Amino acid sequence: MTTAIRLRSHNYQWYWWNLSTDVSSEKAAEENWQKYTDVENEIIEDSYKENKSDVEIDGSFIINFKDNVQYKKNDMKTQHPIKRVQFYQDHHDILHLRENRFSLPIPTTSSHESEKNDEIPLPSPAFFPNLYYRCELRQQNKSLSDVVEDAAKGIVKEGEKLDKSHEAEWLAQQLLAVKHHGQSLEKVDWDTEIPTEIGEICVYLYTKESFLYRLINQILRNPTGATDEQRKTLGPFCFLLQLYLQQRPTTEILTVYRGLTLTDKERKQFMRRFLSFTSFTSTSRNRKKAESFGNTLLIIDLNIKQTLSPDKNVFCGVNISHLSDFPEEEEFLIWIYSLFEFINYEYDPENKKHIIHLRSADKN
Repeated sequence: MTTAIRLRSHNYQWYWWNLSTDVSSEKAAEENWQKYTDVENEIIEDSYKENKSDVEIDGSFIINFKDNVQYKKNDMKTQHPIKRVQFYQDHHDILHLRENRFSLPIPTTSSHESEKNDEIPLPSPAFFPNLYYRCELRQQNKSLSDVVEDAAKGIVKEGEKLDKSHEAEWLAQQLLAVKHHGQSLEKVDWDTEIPTEIGEICVYLYTKESFLYRLINQILRNPTGATDEQRKTLGPFCFLLQLYLQQRPTTEILTVYRGLTLTDKERKQFMRRFLSFTSFTSTSRNRKKAESFGNTLLIIDLNIKQTLSPDKNVFCGVNISHLSDFPEEEEFLIWIYSLFEFINYEYDPENKKHIIHLRSADKN
């Protein structure tokens, strides 16, 4: 099922008609058709393909396929027309990066670690995936299949808190569909090899436009503020994603970019000799797209050789564009606590952009 959901064509989009907007022209009428979100689109399409008469999505909305309308469970009189549009190719032909994914502030160790500029920052005791491992896994005899199931249950629990139970259930079902690939892997630790089927679905779900990646990065921006319950609910997914990324590093990509909006004080945090990003960090191979955000551009050089293996580049992240629901973003995902070294700073007066050059650094 997972292979089908990840690899199936996404050349369709469901829309609903916004009745509250006045329509004064043909263009305005076209803009009145509102897209359903990523996961809503999947939920509706799944039910449509299964020939169901209707399906419920978050917000207590009912999608009625017979009459092609949407309405509230408690208000059948107010109905919004819906439509399904088929495209010749996948519809995620985006010309820009998603702002809330590629331009949010990046938490770094340099903002709260030692004041010494040349000191290599060490992972915090609150390093979220490891915190989950130490508190929930190390003394347990859980198989990888158990961890996947825990991740699915945790997503459902967090989704319910946000009134996103249908979205959460869909995300969880994608994980449960691959959990059998981890049944033979018992006593999970940091050396456990994550099967491709499990790892790829974790990456795919992380790229979906949903509450999941937003909530994860909200917590990772302040890991010391994470609750014990969040460690149990979101820790399993973060552990699986971190472990899989570290086992599949990309070395052929030499430069990636990230746009940010920073104050002068915040910018200085990226200008210490060494720094680590304390959350999963989305970057792009496309400089033009990254430059569309913020007043600061990070240019990260990845063509840095390892000290102990000079024939290999330093590992810090993975090209996930082929797994992403938005491949046009050309995303290179940097895993938690990758180490970087500051190289230099310059200001581009023509584009009014601060440019910070970093390079990946070897921890050895």
